[in-house]
Amino acid sequence: MMESISLSYFVDFVLTHGTSRITSAHHIKMGPDERYSDFYKPVRETIVDMHRKGLDTRVLSDLIGSLTDPREKRIFPKVVIGYSRFLRGFHKITWFEPPFVEHDLGDIKVRVNPELGLILDGQPHAIKLYCRGEPLTSQRAALINELQSRALAETWPNTKFAVLDVRRSRLFYRNPKAGMTRLLRAEAASLASLLQTG
Repeated sequence: MMESISLSYFVDFVLTHGTSRITSAHHIKMGPDERYSDFYKPVRETIVDMHRKGLDTRVLSDLIGSLTDPREKRIFPKVVIGYSRFLRGFHKITWFEPPFVEHDLGDIKVRVNPELGLILDGQPHAIKLYCRGEPLTSQRAALINELQSRALAETWPNTKFAVLDVRRSRLFYRNPKAGMTRLLRAEAASLASLLQTG
């Protein structure tokens, strides 16, 4: 049976080197650990709900005001400030339900699911949110955008696919590179092989 994994896990694996790949594959095989849950999920879900339900940006302030976890209280405001700054760069923003697909890479399937579907000043965008503390690298952005474009562009031809470094309010668009399809398939084969071993 073909493995199906999240885009984030797959990209993390591709960007891992040497024997660390064994550990990365092991984490993917074992699934999410309760101790290391999706830390940014509450803020991402609030951003999505705000757009989906047509709510005011006050919901982001309400989220910050409701936090009790010290780490969330320290980190989430940075995400909210960055996202609010991003929004100010557009005159008109309209929500649409973003696409989702399991993209076949031969030996595995990657779940490609940008969180946001936004028409920004008339142009549809499917946007993956990147909330981590370290800046989004061009390598990571290139991999995410390549996967999004290859998985979704055929059925969403007028949509721009991008990754938003939320804290820094920076939108990364796809920059096509030769050989990316072969690279992604080779990495998928490598991961599938490690997932099959003990």
